[in-house]
Amino acid sequence: MAEVHDKKSAYPWKAVAVAAALIVPAVLTFLFWRTTPTVGGWSDAPRPEPLAPSHPAAAATPSVTDPKKIYDENCAVCHGANLEGSGTVPALARPNWPFHENPDQLLKVIHEGKGLTMPGFRGRLSNQQIEALIEYLQESNRRR
Repeated sequence: MAEVHDKKSAYPWKAVAVAAALIVPAVLTFLFWRTTPTVGGWSDAPRPEPLAPSHPAAAATPSVTDPKKIYDENCAVCHGANLEGSGTVPALARPNWPFHENPDQLLKVIHEGKGLTMPGFRGRLSNQQIEALIEYLQESNRRR
């Protein structure tokens, strides 16, 4: 004799599966929001106190006068050592550089970040370091 399947008996399991598929990612997103650099965090993460100038490791912090070092330590990991970019990250030295006319827009991108992959550097770099970095990027694009 053929078994008769009751549609109502399968309903609770489907509801549990759908609820889990919606609730679990939402809870994980909420819990880890501030720890993910590409989503919600790191730009607000507390920074360690700067080293005292007498400390020998103080020379390792980027100086305002060396924008190439600032770039190498903060930007090169994503944008490339030669500003070439990658498949998903734009090149910072290119013929169609969009910030020639408006460096204030570049300042905003560096301060606040852009999209899901570019973190903001407000609080991580001083205003003088960001200005030196902008000048370095503008100069690199004038040479192209």
